[in-house]
Amino acid sequence: MSLIHRLTNEGSGFQRRTLYLLARRLELPFLRVSYNLMRGKWRGIGARRSVRALYAAAVTRPIATHGDSARPIPFEPLADFIRSLDCSIAVGPCRCRITHRSCNHPLETDIVIRTGAEAWRRAFPKEYRAIDREEALRIISECHAAGMFHMIFHHFPSTSSCEYVVCNCCTCGCVPYILNRDLGPRNFPFISGGWTAETNLAACGGHGDCTAACPFGARSVSDGKAVTRACFGCGLCVAACPEKAIRMVHSHDENPAVKHSLPQ
Repeated sequence: MSLIHRLTNEGSGFQRRTLYLLARRLELPFLRVSYNLMRGKWRGIGARRSVRALYAAAVTRPIATHGDSARPIPFEPLADFIRSLDCSIAVGPCRCRITHRSCNHPLETDIVIRTGAEAWRRAFPKEYRAIDREEALRIISECHAAGMFHMIFHHFPSTSSCEYVVCNCCTCGCVPYILNRDLGPRNFPFISGGWTAETNLAACGGHGDCTAACPFGARSVSDGKAVTRACFGCGLCVAACPEKAIRMVHSHDENPAVKHSLPQ
């Protein structure tokens, strides 16, 4: 194992220090500036192509590539992940929503785990409280029922697999999602979780409920059937489909017989 991997691994002293620094000093300013440039009071400046290119090259692309990025995950695999946790868990207010106050979705949805729980409880002892797996499952279930999607954030995504927070996200308030959509996946890349939505064409009614539910614009209706392009793997389309014609398939368990996608 390389020195970089040892430094950034879960539980290392370096990881503990950098996560605390992120929580206490870096996260909120980054979210505030990013939101204001993309959707807030500075959006006129942020709409300029030159400003977006500079911000992407200097800030968002390096952060998402080497600092912190998100892995979208369907609800059921996330529930299994939470059930498997044997570590500290805490919850506090969503950092995005407290930054811009422009979203009416539930606030206490920031589920920090492992060293993340240690860092955020140390940084904000009055805002974060310890919870158990059952309460974490309740939170993600309520968010899922509200049409929100889930992402697990990784610290140092290019060198380690340190998962430190489960975020319950929405299209109107999640700043990393907004950066991924407004600047493009190249400039705020997400981590692939290997999940893909696959449609049983025989059962698909082509109503388009899944296209309306997809936060990434990855689904459309063609010739009366729903098709998928460049799926991010959030799984919201599964819950939206009235015929239950969609399932999430992992890359290790693909069934080409039901796969129908447009060329990427």
